[in-house]
Amino acid sequence: MIRDCCTPKGKGSSVTVNVDVTKIVKYVCITGVFIVGIIFGTRCYYKLLDKNLSEVD
Repeated sequence: MIRDCCTPKGKGSSVTVNVDVTKIVKYVCITGVFIVGIIFGTRCYYKLLDKNLSEVD
């Protein structure tokens, strides 16, 4: 007797996955803007501190 391992033995189940691409793109863009803002803000802050410290000397 040959067993068939490729066909399901009983009733199968179904899984539905909904992916909302517009939400993913929106949140990725917002995260990118925050990261760029943090980097730009810290660089400006360090330049401001460096300029103020050089004027004191």
